[in-house]
Amino acid sequence: MAELLTISLEELVYSLSTLMDHTIAPLRDHHRRTTIAAYHIAFYLDLTWQQRNDLIFASAIHDIGAFSIKEQKALLDLRFEDQHINQHARAAYLLFKEFSQFEHVAIILRYHHAYLNATTNAQRAKIPYESLILQVADQVAVLSMDAHNILDRSAKIIEEINKQSGVMFAPEIVEAFNKAAEKEKFWLDINNLSLSALFAERLKLDNLHFKSDELMGLVNMFRRIIDFRSEVTSTHTAGVSVVAAELARIHGSEEETIRKITMAGFLHDIGKLIVPSEILEKPGKLTRAEFNIIRTHTYFTYEFLNTLSIFSDIRDWASQHHERLNGRGYPFHENDRSLSFESRAIAVADVFTALTEDRPYRKGVTGKEAMVVLDVDVQKQELDPNLVLLLGEHQDEINQARIKAQDRSRKEYQAFMKEMNKEGF
Repeated sequence: MAELLTISLEELVYSLSTLMDHTIAPLRDHHRRTTIAAYHIAFYLDLTWQQRNDLIFASAIHDIGAFSIKEQKALLDLRFEDQHINQHARAAYLLFKEFSQFEHVAIILRYHHAYLNATTNAQRAKIPYESLILQVADQVAVLSMDAHNILDRSAKIIEEINKQSGVMFAPEIVEAFNKAAEKEKFWLDINNLSLSALFAERLKLDNLHFKSDELMGLVNMFRRIIDFRSEVTSTHTAGVSVVAAELARIHGSEEETIRKITMAGFLHDIGKLIVPSEILEKPGKLTRAEFNIIRTHTYFTYEFLNTLSIFSDIRDWASQHHERLNGRGYPFHENDRSLSFESRAIAVADVFTALTEDRPYRKGVTGKEAMVVLDVDVQKQELDPNLVLLLGEHQDEINQARIKAQDRSRKEYQAFMKEMNKEGF
C-alpha cells in the first residue's frame, strides 16, 4: 500500500506566489495584492470552505501562464484590448489541470478573464463563482499599483469598479467589493499585508493528502510550468532529470535515491520563473544585466523548495547545480567538501544536457563533443571527475535516454502550444 503524504497548501501557495512576485517583470507584487483583495471580498460572500481555499490558491498564482514581459504589460492595460488576453489563462489551466487535486483551481484560472461583456450565456454557465471574484480582485490590484497612499486613490478605484458592475463584473461581486472597500483596512492590507501574515493570523488553508506514488505527478506539473514557458526551455528539465537519474542508477544508488534525484532534476530550474521569456529566448549574447538575472535562478530554486517541507531533502540537490568543486560556482559558493554526490550528479547532468540540446544561438553538439568540454571542466576542478568518467563510459546509453526523454517532452510541449493558441473560451 502506498504511503499517504501531506503537503501544506499554505506552503505551496506562499512559495509559488512569492516566487512569481519576485519577477523583474511588470507583475511584481501583483499576485499578493490580488490575493489580499480576493480574501476581503470573499468575506462578504457565501463561500464554502473549499471554494475559499481554491479562490486563494488561484488568486495567488493566477497569471502564472503569462510568460513574457509583453504579455504581462498587456495584463496591466485596463482597456483589455489585447486579443490574446485569454491565452495566459488557458496556459495556466493546461499546466494545473494535469494534477487531479488542482483540477478545479485550473478551471478558475481558465476563466479569470471571462468577463460578462466578453462571454455568451452558454459560456457564463461554465464560469466558476471563484473566477468572478478573482476578476474583481485582479482589477483592484491593477488599479492600486504604485499608489504611495492607497487611501488617496480608493475613491477612484471604487468608481472604476462600479462602472463595470453588470458590464464586465457580476453585480453581486461588486456589491461585496463595496462592503469591503468601506474599511480603510481593506486598502491598507492590499498595500501592506504579507501572505505569510494572512495565513498565520487570519486564514487556515487545508492540507493536501495524496499517495506517495502521486508525488511524481505533482513534480511533473512543476516540470511543465518550468519548461513550457518557452520553446527554448521546453525539454531542458526532462533531459537533466534523466541524465542525473541514469548516473545515479549506474553508480549503484538505491531506488529511493534515484526517484528523489529524478524529482530534483525536474525542479532544479523552478527559480527561472522569475526570468522573462525574452531573456530565455534571446538569440544573441546576453548583456551583463541579463546574465545576472539568470544567475539569480538557483537562489530562488532554493528559496522555493526551502519553504516546502515535503521537498526539504532534495532542496540542496536541485539548487546547487551551478555550484562547482573549486568553490567558484553560484550562488552559495559551495565546494568539494560540502557538495553531495546527488548535487554533483545534477551539475554534471545540467552541463551535459545544455551542451547537447539546441539553443537559440547554436545547435547542440554530439555526446562525444560534450565530453571534451566536461573533461576541461574536470581539469578546472569544477565538475566531479568520477561522475564525468562514469558519463563518458556510458555516454551512448545515457545520451539515448536523454534524447528519448526530451523527445517526449517536445511532443508534450507541441500539444500544449496547440491547445494554448486556440481562440476564445
